[in-house]
Amino acid sequence: MRRVLVFSAVLAFGASLAVFPQAQSQPTPASPEDPLPVLTVPKDFRYNARGRRDPFVNPVPKPKGIAAAPAPLRPPGLKGVAVREALIAGVVTSKVPSMNVVIISAPGAKAPYFAHVGDQLYDAVVKSIKLDTVTFALTTPPPADDPKAPREIVRKVRPKSGE
Repeated sequence: MRRVLVFSAVLAFGASLAVFPQAQSQPTPASPEDPLPVLTVPKDFRYNARGRRDPFVNPVPKPKGIAAAPAPLRPPGLKGVAVREALIAGVVTSKVPSMNVVIISAPGAKAPYFAHVGDQLYDAVVKSIKLDTVTFALTTPPPADDPKAPREIVRKVRPKSGE
């Protein structure tokens, strides 16, 4: 019985050598290019849409207009405040008209500005200061579509609602 066991063991070992031969190391063929990274697209790949839209492209095109020129930097202080942004906070009047002062506050300014007649704003000059109104003379050129546009802006000190 022992002989049968030894014979069967030798037979099984011999069969395993025949069935599972050891792999001999073969030299790998040299590739002319380095292997591609994992998520790259091969050079010869062409996508065929077959009438489908690309899901990564916005189907509503953006309007092609003229790019607006960037706004020029404004100087600091009162010379950087535009008339449309200026809020009339108050007026200080005197018997002598040249001593009148308008108090102008602007959005983003830390403190109000004090302006006399003749002081320059970004797009206007203070023309006159009265008890209830301040008149600004625009220094920008008139718009091309309306050359007869008013060149003076009168702002009330205490505007009523809707003004």
